[in-house]
Amino acid sequence: MNTVASRPTERAALRSVGERRLPSADLVADRLIVARATDDRYGARHFSLLLDRILEGAR
Repeated sequence: MNTVASRPTERAALRSVGERRLPSADLVADRLIVARATDDRYGARHFSLLLDRILEGAR
């Protein structure tokens, strides 16, 4: 028999690969401002990249 056994975590990972809804540009811009004001380098980088993705999708 050639049955394929899958694990629940694999199924969850495959389901989460689909398109995810992005937050609004206003919300991300506000969080980017806060991250930069508090010298949160990781947050600033994250929200900057996320804002770029949102704005590229709006074109």
